[in-house]
Amino acid sequence: MNYILPALQRYDWGSYTFIQNFLNLEDAGTIAEAWYSAHPKSPSLVNGKCFNRVIAEDPEYWLGKKDGELPYLLKILAARESLSIQVHPSKKQAEAGFDRENAQGIPLDAPNRNYRDRNHKPEMMLALTQFHALCGIREYNEIARIFAYFALGSFFESFAGFAQNPNAERFALLYREILSREPLTGLAEHIDKLSEKELWQDELSWCKKLLKLYPRDNSILSPLFLNLICLRPNEAIFLEAGIVHAYLEGSGIEIMASGDNVLRAGLSPKHIDVEELLLVMRNEPYQARIITGETKDGKLLNYPVPVDDFRLSLLQLSSRYTLSALPGARILLNLAGDCQITHQTETLKLKKGEAVIIPSAQQDLYLEGKAVLVMASSRL
Repeated sequence: MNYILPALQRYDWGSYTFIQNFLNLEDAGTIAEAWYSAHPKSPSLVNGKCFNRVIAEDPEYWLGKKDGELPYLLKILAARESLSIQVHPSKKQAEAGFDRENAQGIPLDAPNRNYRDRNHKPEMMLALTQFHALCGIREYNEIARIFAYFALGSFFESFAGFAQNPNAERFALLYREILSREPLTGLAEHIDKLSEKELWQDELSWCKKLLKLYPRDNSILSPLFLNLICLRPNEAIFLEAGIVHAYLEGSGIEIMASGDNVLRAGLSPKHIDVEELLLVMRNEPYQARIITGETKDGKLLNYPVPVDDFRLSLLQLSSRYTLSALPGARILLNLAGDCQITHQTETLKLKKGEAVIIPSAQQDLYLEGKAVLVMASSRL
């Protein structure tokens, strides 16, 4: 086992304080994410070396097999402002899209590239603070009522047909209009003048917040047709392929398959491929389930997901705790308190903000101390 140092990502939407305070960094500027992974785009450091190279030197020691890569990416994410509206492809879609764009000769780092690898990107967000997000299309009838309530129908040619018969085909036509890169005339002014009424006040409030950040983007309407979610600390959501979503504000632990395929729908200056997005997204109502975790021993809280790429657990440590044997490499990140982890005669101390990578070759371990930790692992 070794300490693992995160790779820091400095996106504009990041926080000025959360990750900085958590990692005890001074004068660090804006930090959006801290990556604990072997992803080649931005690998963590283990013993001063890039973790993907460390694994390549001895994959059997780290992963328990003769070749392969760490199948997950663990992040601390701190959003001061909203991230882009986005969708992730399935593995089949990613493989086909990656091969197609390769055949077209589109460079991997080209700004108009949709698929940068052949992997899917299911993900889970575990809230550490109150966490606001958009996730999944609302029920069609509710969308029609909301748009009518806020007098938005006149901005969209397709709305009358959708309101008359709210279904998947007619919603796709409405969403195509919303995805237009040209701002709809008068829409921003209309939203800005709306008063918060009795119904859907939170949704309108978020529209106005997004309007200040993206005054020429029709996707400021997203809170009116996507489900608005507020997670409390230690609650989580899992995002399947094809689900339209965006993180709006808050901090948490994110874990995902080690892929980098994102199809954006709005709230971003980056490339938006409307046709590919509409092919990949699930064009039906979807309500994310809030995951509160499952425990058997009162200490380890597991957050179940329907994929093998990753597992996430939360450990409330108050006395000696033995870690069960698991395949592959595991990452332990200390969220609060102090503890130590022991394997045979080797012991590492873990303070708040520190993380350790446990190789597959080391299974007989135990923890002591008082701390709160997250553990990332996989079944691959």
